[in-house]
Amino acid sequence: MARLTLAGFKDPARRPRYIIWSGVALLGLAAFVVVAFMGTSTYWFCAEVCHKVQDDSIMAYDRSSHNKVSCMSCHEPVNADPITFTFYKAKALGELVLTVTNNYELPLNAESHLAEDEHHMGSAQCTQCHALDTRVVTPSEGIIIDHAVHEENDIHCTMCHNRVAHPEDFELTLTDPKTGEPNRKHEDFMEMKGCYRAEGCHGLEAGYRAPGECSACHPADFELKPENHLVAGFYTPGGDSSGHWQLKEEEPDYCRICHLEQTFCTDCHGVEMPHPAGFTDDHGAVGTERPEVCANCHARGAERTDPTSTEFCNACHHPDADPTQPWIPQHWQVVRESGAEACFECHDPVFCARCHVNAARP
Repeated sequence: MARLTLAGFKDPARRPRYIIWSGVALLGLAAFVVVAFMGTSTYWFCAEVCHKVQDDSIMAYDRSSHNKVSCMSCHEPVNADPITFTFYKAKALGELVLTVTNNYELPLNAESHLAEDEHHMGSAQCTQCHALDTRVVTPSEGIIIDHAVHEENDIHCTMCHNRVAHPEDFELTLTDPKTGEPNRKHEDFMEMKGCYRAEGCHGLEAGYRAPGECSACHPADFELKPENHLVAGFYTPGGDSSGHWQLKEEEPDYCRICHLEQTFCTDCHGVEMPHPAGFTDDHGAVGTERPEVCANCHARGAERTDPTSTEFCNACHHPDADPTQPWIPQHWQVVRESGAEACFECHDPVFCARCHVNAARP
């Protein structure tokens, strides 16, 4: 079998043949590279090969207003030179390996880090099609938005519009191959809490780049109270107010969008909320001196009309007490069985005297 050697190029008789076959080989390699680059840049390759196991992302793209835009238009550098384009292609091979080995990430780009990466997804990805100086911007009713100010402060488009090409307005279908957990939706930065996220711009606390006051983004006649605040039981003075606490439990960062937690919550509850670590060690001082503070959350029924009542303390401090009866008439039984020292775990030594010395009880 003949071999291609440098000697053939030095031999005048064989040189033309060697040059021709070398040229054919180079042209064949170039044709293969061109076809490979073109093929791997198609929607078919992205959807059916590289990201086939991430159908939720593909379905989201198909439902978007960008479903006629090539994947490469957004996920490759704008007007990239051949070397940069080749580098990104080689880097993307990692996704194919993860797909084949069933070790892919789910959800894909879970924390929207690509949208927040200006180098990967900068404004140029969007402005190659959308000219902001001539485009008519139509924000939702009640929203004030100045795109130029955001751009001047290095807030690129996808810092807010992270799901514009992959809106998840449908029920996701996949489950994680490792945990079996259902696929979860991404956070949508176009929602108000996206503007106040930890990596975002707006915030009431010091250190944020943009103001957190309502007037920064809403006109004066805008209804500021959200719908979830209007449901029965969200907050009812003297009644059931469990709704606002449940919201706080489910979405701990939601309230801080509009309220400074350490002042707004404390001013209403009268004590730091949620209770700090070690609170149960000294909360007796609050319960004794300001029982109405505890009654804000813990009192039930008729107790709410009598904030000095301590019936709600029984659940922890007097578990054997009859919950259907007032505590005072039956408290002597605890004293008889456990001694007065049991009282002093929460009350000061003169607490008993306030009633007994005044002959309130025999």
